[in-house]
Amino acid sequence: MSSEFEADGPESDLELDYPLRIVLVTDDPKSKESEMEEILMDKITTFRLMHAFFDALDENVAIPNEGHIKYEVGSDGLVVIIVDSTKLKDDVVKFVEEYDQKLEVRGSVEEQEEEEEEEEEEEEKHVKSKKKKTKST
Repeated sequence: MSSEFEADGPESDLELDYPLRIVLVTDDPKSKESEMEEILMDKITTFRLMHAFFDALDENVAIPNEGHIKYEVGSDGLVVIIVDSTKLKDDVVKFVEEYDQKLEVRGSVEEQEEEEEEEEEEEEKHVKSKKKKTKST
């Protein structure tokens, strides 16, 4: 069972040593200077989530803009993305922000589900202990 936020692999559940950081460089040939922006993706904490992020980035941004975008992933969690236009930079930023929001919503939903499961388990324990007390009296 896989979602858009998960990918499979031998190291998929291993934690990343560092949060995923993106340095987005706009190297527009028309401009004399490059622009640089840093984005922290601290919700991406495992290799599984990282691989899923790059699968989605490839599908939605990199492949449709092939030849205008390059990226390199370092072992320290640093990702350098180089684009050749401001519009493409804006597209990457928008994609990253939307992906991060989806992860945040997903994390909130998972936390809520975990809390509900814990409450149900506590309730079951309470009911079982009441049954034991009634049987023994």
